[in-house]
Amino acid sequence: MNALFIKPSSLGDIVHGLQLAESLKREIDDLKISWVSREMFAPLVESCRTVEEVFIFNRKGGLRDFIRLLGDVRKREFEWVIDLQGLFRSGLICFFSRGENKAGRADAREGAKFFYPKMPPLPETGKGSHALEILLQFRKLFDLPPELSGAIQFNSDLPEAVKDKLLSNNSATKLLLFPESRRAEKEWPYFEELSSLLLKTRKDIQIIWAASEAIKVDLPFPGEHFVNLSGETSIESLPALIESADIVLSNDSGPMHLAAALNKPTLGLFGPTSPNRFGPWGQLDRVLTAPDGDLRNLSISKVQEQTEYEIDKNI
Repeated sequence: MNALFIKPSSLGDIVHGLQLAESLKREIDDLKISWVSREMFAPLVESCRTVEEVFIFNRKGGLRDFIRLLGDVRKREFEWVIDLQGLFRSGLICFFSRGENKAGRADAREGAKFFYPKMPPLPETGKGSHALEILLQFRKLFDLPPELSGAIQFNSDLPEAVKDKLLSNNSATKLLLFPESRRAEKEWPYFEELSSLLLKTRKDIQIIWAASEAIKVDLPFPGEHFVNLSGETSIESLPALIESADIVLSNDSGPMHLAAALNKPTLGLFGPTSPNRFGPWGQLDRVLTAPDGDLRNLSISKVQEQTEYEIDKNI
C-alpha cells in the first residue's frame, strides 16, 4: 500500500506526523510512506526510516514551483492521501493528487475541508486535545485504535568535530539545552544563568547548547563541561545529537518534540502555549509552566531543582 502524507511544517508537527506514520507502518503490511515537506525540514524527513520518498514544497518558490510540486505528486498513484496540515495549499495538494482515498483534518482551516471527503472526528476533548492525539485519530480510518505504536528512527550522524567535543568528558551526564524557539515569547531567558549555576555546583555533568543560529554564551568553563554547538547543528544531525544526550531541557519547540519522540527524558519549559496541547508527548509530568504564561516569571531555582532531580535520577 502506498500512502502520501502532506505535512510540510513545522518541525514539531512533522515529528508528530512521523510518529503517526510509523505507528501505521508497524501494523499495516507493505505500507510505503511518501511525504510532502518544506525544503528546510526535508533533510530530517529524508533521514527518517519511516519514509520512502519526499516531495519538496518550496514555500517561497512561487506559483511555478507549486505547480511543479503538483506535477511531481501526480506522477504517482496512492491508495491513501492524508492531509495532516489542514490548510488551503495542503488541501490543494491533496485534491490534485491521484489517490483512491483522501482524508484530512476535522479542524482544517482556510476552506481545506472541501478538498477531501474523509475526516476522522476530533478526540472527545476537541480542539483542546494534544496535537499528537488529534493526528492519532487518523488510525481509525484503518480500523486501528488511536494509540501510538512503535518509535521513529533516523539515519543520523554527527560531524567528527562535534563527536570529539562530546567525547571530551564521556563519563559525565550530558544535559542538552535548546534555548531557541520560533517565537521570542516562548523562549525562557535564563538558560545562561542556569548553566552557570549548574556548572559551578556539579562536576558530573556536561552541558551542551544547540540551536539553529549561533548564540554567544559567556561561560568560563572548559570544553569537558560546556560545549556550545549553537549554529553548528544541521537539522538532519539533530536526532544523533539528541541520542547522544542523557537529558534534554528545552523551550516549547520542534527539538523538544523530537527528543520526546526519541524517548529521551525531556524537560519542557512553557509560557504562553498550553502543555496539554503542545507538551512533550508521554512526559507531561516533566513540564514546568510559567506563572501568568510569562516565561520571565519561571524562576531559575525551580528549573534548577527539576533539572538536578533528573540528573540525580540518571546517575
